[in-house]
Amino acid sequence: MVIAVSPVLRRKWGVQRPDARLVPNGCMADHLASADLAPAPGDVTLPGPIAGFVGHMSERIDLSMLEAVAATGVSLLLVGPRSPTFEMAKLDALLARPNVQWVGPKPFDELPSYLGMVDVGLTPYRQSAFNHASFPLKTLEYLAAGRPAVVTDLPAHRWLGTPHVTIAHSPEAFAEHTCALLARPREPRLVAARRELGARHSWAARADEVARLLRLGDAGERARAA
Repeated sequence: MVIAVSPVLRRKWGVQRPDARLVPNGCMADHLASADLAPAPGDVTLPGPIAGFVGHMSERIDLSMLEAVAATGVSLLLVGPRSPTFEMAKLDALLARPNVQWVGPKPFDELPSYLGMVDVGLTPYRQSAFNHASFPLKTLEYLAAGRPAVVTDLPAHRWLGTPHVTIAHSPEAFAEHTCALLARPREPRLVAARRELGARHSWAARADEVARLLRLGDAGERARAA
């Protein structure tokens, strides 16, 4: 059996194997669902509401999207490692803004605390062949934490097909959508709906999906059998 993690890879391998299946990446939904209960990190000094990017700042990122968000004056929190070769001058200028804070890389166990500070999650991937064939985990992680996401136009994001993920086609639109979502109050009903969506895309759900494809049953059936 051939299993692909993104729609683009499914189409590519489907040329040779028409029976190839799509089982996308997932997220640690249970861990991230505790974002609103996690203790606030001591190193975030930005005033709310906060737009946040969690991930590796590398060549995969379209920095112009983050620059556009920062130019509006809203608080922008960056969490994750920084590639030393990634647009050093532009990134330094972004980090020098008073409304932008970079807290560096953090252990995954601490991610709920940082997502608890974030009101809107950002996935600003470049339009590259590699990114088009990917399935960004960070978008699923934002949802699992109960946060809406503003993202760039990738096949994986279109495949999700949810109003909780807003696709932007330009830096201006990326910033506009981010500001619009930040201006809205955090509604418990929407937070719960996003977490439920994140749970449907958990690694546990993905494992059950693979098990069904292999005719092994799902986790509940295996537990009952045991």
